[in-house]
Amino acid sequence: MTNRHSLYRSLITGLVCSAVAIATAELQAAKAPLSKEQLEKESQHIVTGKALAISSKTKKSKYERAFGIHRDRVYTIRLKVTTVLKGTSLKQGQEIIVQAWQPSTRIPPLPGLQGHQPIPATGDTVKMYLLKPPQTKEYKPLLPNGINIQKKAE
Repeated sequence: MTNRHSLYRSLITGLVCSAVAIATAELQAAKAPLSKEQLEKESQHIVTGKALAISSKTKKSKYERAFGIHRDRVYTIRLKVTTVLKGTSLKQGQEIIVQAWQPSTRIPPLPGLQGHQPIPATGDTVKMYLLKPPQTKEYKPLLPNGINIQKKAE
């Protein structure tokens, strides 16, 4: 009887450890801000411009996949490019769409990516460090600090 009891105890301990390992594998930590050198190296495009319009919509999170209710506020930024500092496909005067995000709802509350900081307002002059995923029209700022507000709208 002792061997059977020991076997059950070992089995239960193994299952609990496996469940904890699987549950924690889904957790992410907040991402530390990138240095200026990292932003310049990792971006495909670096532009300055004026935010012509900002809209937002709350959607099911693409970034948090753990069990629960997770929603993100997705921002669509229409940007008029004034200067191209890196990249060849963008031109001065061109209008582009940039998509940024921030967490809106996390139930249960979990540590994880905190999205883009800061989000500009309409009329702000910004410098953006961007990626252009293939097969999309939108540009994405580097996480978490790929948007730099240079001058607030007056």
